[in-house]
Formats: sequence, structure tokens, C-alpha cells
Amino acid sequence: MRRVMLAGIGALGSELAIKLGLLGCEQVFIADADLLEKKNICRSQLWSDAVPGLPKVYTALPCLRARFPATKWEGAPVEIADVDPARFAESDILFSCVDTDLARTEIAAIACRYALPVCDAGVGGTSARLGRVSWFPHKRSAACFACLLSSRRRASLLSAWESDVHACWTEEVEDRSSWTSTATVTSLISSLQIDLAVSTSTDKCDAFSIHLDLDRAQTVERIRHSRSDVCPFHDELLGELFPVCTLAACSACGAQFSPQRRVGWIRRWGSCPSCGAGSLLIRKSRHEFTESPA
Repeated sequence: MRRVMLAGIGALGSELAIKLGLLGCEQVFIADADLLEKKNICRSQLWSDAVPGLPKVYTALPCLRARFPATKWEGAPVEIADVDPARFAESDILFSCVDTDLARTEIAAIACRYALPVCDAGVGGTSARLGRVSWFPHKRSAACFACLLSSRRRASLLSAWESDVHACWTEEVEDRSSWTSTATVTSLISSLQIDLAVSTSTDKCDAFSIHLDLDRAQTVERIRHSRSDVCPFHDELLGELFPVCTLAACSACGAQFSPQRRVGWIRRWGSCPSCGAGSLLIRKSRHEFTESPA
């Protein structure tokens, strides 16, 4: 595990980054598009001297470089789907610390395209003392995150992802309200995430999760995952993975423009160049993603 990619450097991701430094990884690339907020400061030791309002990646990298100079730390304030594809091709593993099903589904597509094992983790939900770590090997016969979703949920996410013409659905596909975290649980889960990634054989092991609930008598549960026959990511994927917006319209002022950015990025981060409003409609998109013929 020499070359690592890390998606998300929030409360959980920042704890994981510190452990990657302690592990002595040769190279770590971090992707996170969020800005640091005041409420983030108390959730990780990386933010102790940070200034709110700056990208999380840019505040974390100097601290990580100072503490772990033997590791080459790189990163960008972007979502994982907008990272240069060359990064995926040269990486050994992708650690996922994101907090939405949509982001995890995008990671599943990336992992299948580049035969990249994924170690995913999350904390919170109905309890701040709950977390889960999941291992998804790069074998096409093994499950990916999208295989775990119901057919209806998977169709909903892919519809939001692939529709040619639709409104900005930020609130519908990016509900963060149910995910919380504490420093104690993120430390436990990130440690488990590292241990699982180091000890699991990519070639021999199928997908599985370790579920940790400190409020239950049965604290730890191991769950095996099977590949879904209707998941679209396990055949060879050709062309662009994600649709690109070629024409957008502003709901506020009516201006139209050609962003040439990923549709998912426009939905979550785009703004009108004329008035600055964030309420955009995707009028046209380009998507060349197809599955290879049988």
C-alpha cells in the first residue's frame, strides 16, 4: 500500500490521513471539495490552527507534510470524480470517507473502471456511536458499493447522475443531516479501516463489511456482500464515466452558458457567471459512457 488515494477529509478522513502518515505510506493524494467551517475545528487535530473558509485540503496538507515528511502529500479541492484519471491508474488503493450514497456510487464506477480496491467507511446515522468499514476488492466477480443498493435506490442515483435534462437536485441527492461523528468513534473506525486494508487479500477475499455499534450487546458484526447481477459497473466501461454539462440555464436571471463541467459538479457547486445564483438547470449534456458489447 505505497500509493494511496483518499476521498474526503472531514472528521473521519482527517483521522485516516494521520494514520496513513503513521503507517509510512509513500504517497497520498487527497480529494475534497468542501471548505473548512467553524464546526469542523473541534473534530480533528488537523484543524487546530486552521482558518475557516479555506478549502479543507489546503489547510490539511501543510500540517500533514510537517508531521510526516517521509510521505509525499498531494491533493486538490475537488470531488473524487473530478480527479485526473492518471491518478487512479497509478494508485494501489482508494480510501473512501465520503458521506453520501451518490459519492460512493461515483467511487464504485471509478474503482471498476481502473480495477482499484476500495476501503470505505462511515460513522453516525441513528447513533454517534455507530460505524461501518467495507472492503470492495477490484475483482469483477465481487460486489461494489452499488451492488448493495436496492434496485430502486440505484436507479434513482443513476437517474440523477445520467439524465440529460433535469433541474438542480442538490437537496434530493445530498442529504447530510443523518450523518454525524465524534472524535472517539472516528478514531476507532479509521483504525479499523487501516487494519482491514492492510490485512485483507485483494485477490482472495470477496466484498464484506464490519459493522460496529457500541450501543448494542453484539458490538461487532461481519456482513458478506454478493455482486448484483443488474449492477451496471461490472462489465467493461467504455467512454466517459460521468456526463458533462454542455448547456446550462440560470433559474434566477435566465442566462445560458456552456460550463463543460461534470453534471454532478454543476448540481452541487455550479453558479451562474452572470448573477452568481446557484439555481441552475441542465439543458444539454454529453455522455459517452457505454458498456462493452457481450
